[in-house]
Amino acid sequence: MHRYSSVSAFLAHYHALRRVPPSSLGEEDRKRLDAIEKLLEVLRPEEREAIAADSDDAAAKRHRERAAMHLRRELAARGALDG
Repeated sequence: MHRYSSVSAFLAHYHALRRVPPSSLGEEDRKRLDAIEKLLEVLRPEEREAIAADSDDAAAKRHRERAAMHLRRELAARGALDG
């Protein structure tokens, strides 16, 4: 698993990889996206939805923040976060 400096860096990388058409991803990026998506499976479906959502309303932000806290614990437990 790739190491990230923060949950924000992890999520930024995830969203960047998702924006690239699958046919344009290199082998390493495809593997990394697969690994990220596999890791996100530890979250509840509503947490995964919140992570993927682009909405900026207050409720969506709260759900995203809670999901990010859960994700941070999971990333730390797997040694995927620096510090």
